[in-house]
Amino acid sequence: MVKEKIINWCKQNWVFIGIIVFALVIRLYYFVLTNGQPLWWDSAEYMNIARRFAFGIDYNFGPVRPILMSLIFSLFLKISNSEFLPRIFMLLISVASVIGIYYLGKELYNKNVGLISSFLMSIFYLSLFFTYRLLVDIPSLTFFIFSAFLFYKYFTTKSPKMLYLATAVVAIGTLFKLSTAFILFACLIYLLITGGLNFLKKKEMWLSLLIFVLILAPYIIWGYLEFGGFVLTKAASHVAPEAYLGGFNILKNYLILFPTYFSWPLLMAFILGLILMYKVFLYFDLLIKGNTKLRRDFYLILIFLIPLILISILINHNENRYILTIFPVVLIISSSFIWRIYNFIKKRKPNGKIFAIIIVVLLLGFTVIYQFKLADSLIKDKEESYLPVKEAGLWLKENSHISDIIVTKSQPQIRYYSDRKTASIPGTEEEFESSLQENTKFYMLSIFEAHPEWAYSYPERKNLTIVQAYFTENQQPILIIYKLKLQKNTFSTL
Repeated sequence: MVKEKIINWCKQNWVFIGIIVFALVIRLYYFVLTNGQPLWWDSAEYMNIARRFAFGIDYNFGPVRPILMSLIFSLFLKISNSEFLPRIFMLLISVASVIGIYYLGKELYNKNVGLISSFLMSIFYLSLFFTYRLLVDIPSLTFFIFSAFLFYKYFTTKSPKMLYLATAVVAIGTLFKLSTAFILFACLIYLLITGGLNFLKKKEMWLSLLIFVLILAPYIIWGYLEFGGFVLTKAASHVAPEAYLGGFNILKNYLILFPTYFSWPLLMAFILGLILMYKVFLYFDLLIKGNTKLRRDFYLILIFLIPLILISILINHNENRYILTIFPVVLIISSSFIWRIYNFIKKRKPNGKIFAIIIVVLLLGFTVIYQFKLADSLIKDKEESYLPVKEAGLWLKENSHISDIIVTKSQPQIRYYSDRKTASIPGTEEEFESSLQENTKFYMLSIFEAHPEWAYSYPERKNLTIVQAYFTENQQPILIIYKLKLQKNTFSTL
């Protein structure tokens, strides 16, 4: 009986299965291609934290780093002390995002919109690129998608079970990356607009809040012991000490960048699909009264806009990975418009269906080529970025004592690859020299991080000896390691 059900499900969902296989094959190709690529700053930080949990190494980090991913990686490191299992985890959770957006698109519209959305996610270049970086953004994206699906299921079915699951999923996602919880603000606005304060009278709301708090409780308790305060507010103050007044410019820059994310047909599909949601504002009274389609569109607008606005306010610079969670909405709205076009052309006679299929295939084919070119170019161009930093760290591991301290601006990477303590280059020379330790042995300069002005001339003025250097193809130095001569006093290390 179970076997028959599985076979029947596979027959009914063969296109979906094909998309999953397609997504997996593409990700496996780049997984092999990027095997051993150097870690960036944040990736090295998370891996150092994982080593601290796994092996007890002495490593300090700030409250801005949620620890769930590093905890998971620490378990992998105990099995195999390498990046292989963490990278497999990232690959699988990236494939899960393709699965999740199918169910979200299907729930919001229909199965066909879900299929188109998952197909677009399978090849979306930003998702592909960050799959191969040991960062929290892909896990956050995946948990955001599944929580969005479960919250909407609750709004349409009123099933407390869906709310409890949604809360649990978003809480786990928050332990990967705090901004995953931004969907809660969107859901709160949705509840206020569609039902006023009546939701506060529902027992499941308070139980879901309890679930959220209980899941975060171990992290909050650990954070209090580790950082001496409420870890969530400490993390927020680290990212944004106060509300960022330039948020409008950040938001504007994200919107300006939008045309670069998509091919023009897909961009037009999103814009036109968004325009067709005008009834949300024109018939707001019907939305409040319970119109299903208006509430669906309102929900989509909220889970697109609220995270985008909050990111723009809280973080004072633009990075594509910060807004990764808004793209599922973009892909779903685009897919819904593509499906609308398909149905419109299909009704035209003669041969409307054939013509509609050709149009959709051409549109999706053009999009795949565009996204694949972007992904391929970006992944390959960045494959060896920070390679000299990795090589320097490995060289230092082979040519230093376990107790040596390395002064560098690339602290997490050098700490990870050299397995030696590191110290940052401070703002002034006086601060640097007054804080040297006896075992501070190496001084590293590179083009990969910003350095204070005094740091560049210091080796020549102090007659430091070059012990290792790395160059461009044109023989321009990009990283130099010096041997330090003076060691005394104390130095803050990682």
